[in-house]
Amino acid sequence: MPKTIAAYGSWQSPIDPVVLFEQPSAPQYPVFYRGRYYWVEARARENGRLVLVQLDQDGVEHCMTSDGYSIRTRVHEYGGKCFIVANDSVIFSNDSDGRLYVQPLEPVASPAPLTVDTGNAASFVDLAIAPGGRYLFAVMERSCAEGENENTLVAVELGRDSPVVPVSVVAGADFYACPVVDHDNNRLSWIEWDHPNMPWDRTRLVTGEIEQSNQGVAISGIRDIVDGVDGSACQPGYYGGDLVFAVDSSTVREECDDYWNLYRHTDRGLIRMTCDLREYGAPHWVFGETNHAPLDGTILLAKRTAPEGDELVRIDRISGRQWKVDSRFDSFSHLCAGKEPGEALLLAASSSESARLVSYDHHGFTTIKSSPPAIADDEISVASPISYPTRDGGIAHAYYYVPRNTSFAAPDDQLPPLLVMVHGGPTSRTTRALDLLRQYWTSSGFAVLDVNHRGSTGYGRRYRQHLLGRWGRVDVDDVVDGIEFLVNQSLVDPGKVFIRGKSAGGYAVLRALTEYPQHFRAGACYYGIGNLSTLASITHKFEARYTDRLIGEEYDPHTAVREDSEYYKRSPVNFIYRLRSPMILFQGLDDRVVPPRLSREVADALTERNIQHEYVEYAGEGHGFRKSETNIDAIEKETRFYRRVLGLAHQ
Repeated sequence: MPKTIAAYGSWQSPIDPVVLFEQPSAPQYPVFYRGRYYWVEARARENGRLVLVQLDQDGVEHCMTSDGYSIRTRVHEYGGKCFIVANDSVIFSNDSDGRLYVQPLEPVASPAPLTVDTGNAASFVDLAIAPGGRYLFAVMERSCAEGENENTLVAVELGRDSPVVPVSVVAGADFYACPVVDHDNNRLSWIEWDHPNMPWDRTRLVTGEIEQSNQGVAISGIRDIVDGVDGSACQPGYYGGDLVFAVDSSTVREECDDYWNLYRHTDRGLIRMTCDLREYGAPHWVFGETNHAPLDGTILLAKRTAPEGDELVRIDRISGRQWKVDSRFDSFSHLCAGKEPGEALLLAASSSESARLVSYDHHGFTTIKSSPPAIADDEISVASPISYPTRDGGIAHAYYYVPRNTSFAAPDDQLPPLLVMVHGGPTSRTTRALDLLRQYWTSSGFAVLDVNHRGSTGYGRRYRQHLLGRWGRVDVDDVVDGIEFLVNQSLVDPGKVFIRGKSAGGYAVLRALTEYPQHFRAGACYYGIGNLSTLASITHKFEARYTDRLIGEEYDPHTAVREDSEYYKRSPVNFIYRLRSPMILFQGLDDRVVPPRLSREVADALTERNIQHEYVEYAGEGHGFRKSETNIDAIEKETRFYRRVLGLAHQ
């Protein structure tokens, strides 16, 4: 059929926002247990409730979680994996009260409280069963009436007739993560770190002996495996008595030291397994994400990140020999043991396939769970990795997407508008995996530039740490340099550049619009940061010192408001008068990471300056919208906003 000729940005996307935001999430944290697969998925139609799903031997899915319960934790506010399937039960953290519950592995069976009621003062995550199955280890975060929250490693006794009080077994550090158990040798290992570091700056990898008796459980002989002096360890796991983990270093002896490479710790000491210019680790924003899993004997399956995307490799942990896995996929996550030796479970995606649960063995990949396609193959705009020069002589990275819609074409004399997307964190990354939100914009007639500015992960420690002291400068410069790179190739219309971002990405939006106003037609800011001083004064413990390192100045409430302070200089709310373009802002009223006060300050400044804007608040939403109706409303408002700016309000 002939295509409809219409202006870029006015095309009718084949992706219905209702379909986009009401379908359940991809499987998260998959496990195989006694003949059945289990995973957690978010139900957007149920206000983002997280439930455990079982796939039985006949291929039928069952929701295991009763109404009124949600498998979610608020540790570090970002949460993560907070359940474990063991002892013919699932033990999980419940969102509404923070307590641990135990439930038989039967659909919608009644859970029983495992821990005492603390009035939501305690949260649990990263659960691990001790040898013998009598105790459960977990990371616990306890709210304190005054001062910062308290983080510890705790043990919870199982099999009691009444709820129990968790017992602290390791304390003293500011943060803990990733407890893993060596069942053969009664050892517990974990990651810990202290302010002002984030877990990708400096961490300690620590191990100790598990001692169980009639009096309880304790950890003795605690010692450092990695002392965290000049690098960060992550992704620990036990294989045949060997502790395998990823670590990088700020002291680069070999070029691969700049990347998270794999090591193993044995009775003979520390042994390097890989020396690749690839990342085997990842920033610890959420708990429970795993990048390696056991296969046969000494062979493990590992994910590593390259500039072009993710790769899978099989590695002999003894010899270090490795084999790259041929695959049509280029994005992987949640690796874990499969149903039998020689098999692993993982989530896999590509530029043309959304995330699906697959198994991998020597025969290749088998799909276990996938979602019906929400977009036809010929409608997909495939990511093109690009690297481009920066104004200070560096290199930045991004993925570029062209507008694509089989039903529409633009007039021959038009170049497409560009929508720049900036990820959150800012220590995070975007991938080339098929994302329906990006496809919504490309099929609406926008070119998309999804930026991995310096400070992003996947490109080595130096690239990641380059943002320290330069946040709000280097990342924004990289965004603008990416725009100019495309404009110089006549790929996009320089007069129709838009920018959108969430959280730290929202901060980049505000900085870009105030530092480089001439480059942008409009911007969309989701729970962004306008005033760094406000953020530093009210943010949560996990990121309490993060801004200091990113800005390069220790926060002082008295000096941060002065014009010579970096906190003042890099707070966009102080420079709203520079704006030349309209804005739309979105904010959740329950956000504890970037509280509503931050968005309201920006909205007030825009109102005071009489700058065109829209400000939208959503009750019951936190940091990252979870309700389908919220996401649908926001994307429809954002789309109408861009079209009005482009003079396409009738479309």
